[in-house]
Amino acid sequence: MNAERRLAELGLAIPPLAETYALDTSGAKFVSHLAVGELLYLSGTVPEKDGLPHLTGAVGAELTIEQGYEAARSAAHSSLVALSHALGDLDRMRQVVQMTGWVNSAPGFHDQPRVINGATDLLVEVYGRRGLGTRAAIGCRGLGYDSSVEIVLVVRFDGGPVSEPMETAGAAPG
Repeated sequence: MNAERRLAELGLAIPPLAETYALDTSGAKFVSHLAVGELLYLSGTVPEKDGLPHLTGAVGAELTIEQGYEAARSAAHSSLVALSHALGDLDRMRQVVQMTGWVNSAPGFHDQPRVINGATDLLVEVYGRRGLGTRAAIGCRGLGYDSSVEIVLVVRFDGGPVSEPMETAGAAPG
Protein backbone atom coordinates (compact mmCIF):
# COMPACT_ATOMS: atom_id res chain seq x y z
CA MET A 1 0.00 0.00 0.00
CA ASN A 2 1.23 3.49 -0.76
CA ALA A 3 -0.30 5.97 1.67
CA GLU A 4 0.83 9.06 -0.24
CA ARG A 5 -0.66 7.71 -3.47
CA ARG A 6 -3.93 7.03 -1.64
CA LEU A 7 -3.94 10.58 -0.26
CA ALA A 8 -3.35 11.94 -3.77
CA GLU A 9 -6.34 9.91 -5.00
CA LEU A 10 -8.35 11.62 -2.26
CA GLY A 11 -7.10 15.02 -3.46
CA LEU A 12 -4.90 15.59 -0.40
CA ALA A 13 -1.28 16.72 -0.62
CA ILE A 14 1.43 16.42 2.04
CA PRO A 15 3.12 19.83 2.20
CA PRO A 16 6.35 20.27 4.17
CA LEU A 17 5.60 20.64 7.88
CA ALA A 18 7.89 23.68 7.99
CA GLU A 19 5.33 25.57 5.87
CA THR A 20 2.63 24.98 8.48
CA TYR A 21 4.86 25.71 11.46
CA ALA A 22 6.13 28.92 9.83
CA LEU A 23 2.55 30.25 9.86
CA ASP A 24 1.95 29.39 13.54
CA THR A 25 1.46 32.56 15.56
CA SER A 26 -0.10 30.94 18.62
CA GLY A 27 2.92 31.34 20.87
CA ALA A 28 2.36 27.72 21.94
CA LYS A 29 5.46 25.79 22.96
CA PHE A 30 5.60 22.25 21.61
CA VAL A 31 7.36 19.92 19.20
CA SER A 32 5.80 18.04 16.31
CA HIS A 33 6.50 14.54 17.59
CA LEU A 34 8.45 12.36 19.99
CA ALA A 35 9.45 8.75 19.41
CA VAL A 36 9.62 6.28 22.29
CA GLY A 37 10.72 2.89 21.02
CA GLU A 38 8.37 1.99 18.18
CA LEU A 39 5.70 4.44 19.36
CA LEU A 40 5.44 7.89 17.84
CA TYR A 41 3.52 10.53 19.78
CA LEU A 42 2.22 13.38 17.61
CA SER A 43 1.26 16.78 18.97
CA GLY A 44 -2.34 17.85 18.55
CA THR A 45 -3.46 19.07 15.15
CA VAL A 46 -6.42 21.20 14.14
CA PRO A 47 -8.29 21.74 10.86
CA GLU A 48 -6.30 23.89 8.46
CA LYS A 49 -6.68 25.09 4.92
CA ASP A 50 -3.75 26.77 3.18
CA GLY A 51 -1.98 26.86 6.56
CA LEU A 52 -4.75 28.83 8.26
CA PRO A 53 -7.50 27.82 10.72
CA HIS A 54 -10.42 26.18 8.92
CA LEU A 55 -13.99 25.35 9.97
CA THR A 56 -13.74 27.24 13.25
CA GLY A 57 -16.40 27.54 15.91
CA ALA A 58 -18.47 25.28 18.12
CA VAL A 59 -20.09 22.19 16.64
CA GLY A 60 -23.80 22.31 17.36
CA ALA A 61 -23.83 26.13 17.15
CA GLU A 62 -21.75 27.66 14.32
CA LEU A 63 -21.04 24.27 12.70
CA THR A 64 -23.19 21.25 11.87
CA ILE A 65 -22.21 17.67 12.64
CA GLU A 66 -21.28 17.28 8.96
CA GLN A 67 -19.00 20.32 9.10
CA GLY A 68 -17.48 18.99 12.32
CA TYR A 69 -16.87 15.66 10.57
CA GLU A 70 -15.02 17.52 7.77
CA ALA A 71 -13.06 19.48 10.39
CA ALA A 72 -11.96 16.22 12.07
CA ARG A 73 -10.95 14.85 8.68
CA SER A 74 -8.90 18.00 8.06
CA ALA A 75 -7.24 17.72 11.49
CA ALA A 76 -6.31 14.09 10.75
CA HIS A 77 -4.81 15.22 7.45
CA SER A 78 -2.70 17.71 9.43
CA SER A 79 -1.56 14.80 11.62
CA LEU A 80 -0.48 12.93 8.49
CA VAL A 81 1.62 15.95 7.47
CA ALA A 82 3.42 15.73 10.85
CA LEU A 83 3.73 11.94 10.52
CA SER A 84 5.29 12.32 7.08
CA HIS A 85 7.82 14.78 8.50
CA ALA A 86 8.68 12.41 11.36
CA LEU A 87 9.01 9.20 9.33
CA GLY A 88 9.85 10.47 5.85
CA ASP A 89 7.54 7.80 4.41
CA LEU A 90 3.92 7.40 5.53
CA ASP A 91 4.08 3.68 4.80
CA ARG A 92 6.42 3.22 7.78
CA MET A 93 3.38 3.63 10.04
CA ARG A 94 2.32 0.16 11.20
CA GLN A 95 -0.77 0.87 13.33
CA VAL A 96 -2.73 3.74 14.81
CA VAL A 97 -2.56 2.92 18.52
CA GLN A 98 -4.71 5.68 19.94
CA MET A 99 -6.55 8.76 18.76
CA THR A 100 -7.92 11.36 21.11
CA GLY A 101 -10.28 13.90 19.58
CA TRP A 102 -11.58 17.04 21.24
CA VAL A 103 -14.66 18.72 19.83
CA ASN A 104 -15.41 22.37 20.60
CA SER A 105 -19.04 21.73 21.51
CA ALA A 106 -22.07 23.96 21.97
CA PRO A 107 -23.97 23.45 25.23
CA GLY A 108 -26.08 20.33 24.96
CA PHE A 109 -24.15 18.90 21.99
CA HIS A 110 -23.53 15.17 22.51
CA ASP A 111 -22.47 13.78 19.11
CA GLN A 112 -18.69 14.09 19.54
CA PRO A 113 -18.11 10.47 18.39
CA ARG A 114 -19.86 11.19 15.06
CA VAL A 115 -17.66 14.25 14.57
CA ILE A 116 -14.40 12.40 15.32
CA ASN A 117 -15.46 9.70 12.85
CA GLY A 118 -14.17 12.13 10.21
CA ALA A 119 -10.61 11.60 11.45
CA THR A 120 -11.04 7.85 11.86
CA ASP A 121 -12.57 7.48 8.41
CA LEU A 122 -9.66 9.31 6.73
CA LEU A 123 -7.08 7.14 8.50
CA VAL A 124 -8.95 3.98 7.51
CA GLU A 125 -9.26 5.21 3.90
CA VAL A 126 -5.49 5.70 3.80
CA TYR A 127 -4.32 2.69 5.85
CA GLY A 128 -7.18 0.20 5.98
CA ARG A 129 -7.44 -1.65 9.32
CA ARG A 130 -4.04 -0.24 10.35
CA GLY A 131 -5.74 3.16 10.58
CA LEU A 132 -8.20 1.97 13.22
CA GLY A 133 -6.98 2.20 16.81
CA THR A 134 -8.37 2.92 20.24
CA ARG A 135 -10.15 6.23 20.50
CA ALA A 136 -11.74 8.85 22.70
CA ALA A 137 -14.05 11.65 21.55
CA ILE A 138 -14.28 14.42 24.13
CA GLY A 139 -16.50 17.49 24.17
CA CYS A 140 -15.05 20.76 25.43
CA ARG A 141 -15.97 24.43 25.52
CA GLY A 142 -13.33 26.10 23.39
CA LEU A 143 -10.05 25.23 21.69
CA GLY A 144 -7.14 27.41 20.59
CA TYR A 145 -7.86 29.66 17.59
CA ASP A 146 -11.54 28.79 18.05
CA SER A 147 -10.76 25.45 16.36
CA SER A 148 -13.71 23.12 16.13
CA VAL A 149 -11.63 19.96 16.56
CA GLU A 150 -8.21 18.88 17.78
CA ILE A 151 -6.76 15.42 17.13
CA VAL A 152 -3.87 13.72 18.96
CA LEU A 153 -2.40 10.50 17.55
CA VAL A 154 -0.11 7.81 18.89
CA VAL A 155 1.09 5.38 16.24
CA ARG A 156 3.36 2.35 16.09
CA PHE A 157 5.98 2.56 13.35
CA ASP A 158 8.71 0.32 11.97
CA GLY A 159 11.24 1.46 14.59
CA GLY A 160 13.66 2.94 12.05
CA PRO A 161 15.13 6.44 12.15
CA VAL A 162 12.90 9.40 12.97
CA SER A 163 13.56 13.02 12.00
CA GLU A 164 14.32 15.64 14.60
CA PRO A 165 11.10 17.07 16.00
CA MET A 166 10.13 20.44 14.59
CA GLU A 167 9.57 23.17 17.16
CA THR A 168 6.98 25.90 16.95
CA ALA A 169 8.26 29.46 17.11
CA GLY A 170 6.90 29.62 20.67
CA ALA A 171 9.09 26.66 21.65
CA ALA A 172 12.35 28.35 20.63
CA PRO A 173 14.55 29.52 23.50
CA GLY A 174 13.98 33.21 24.14
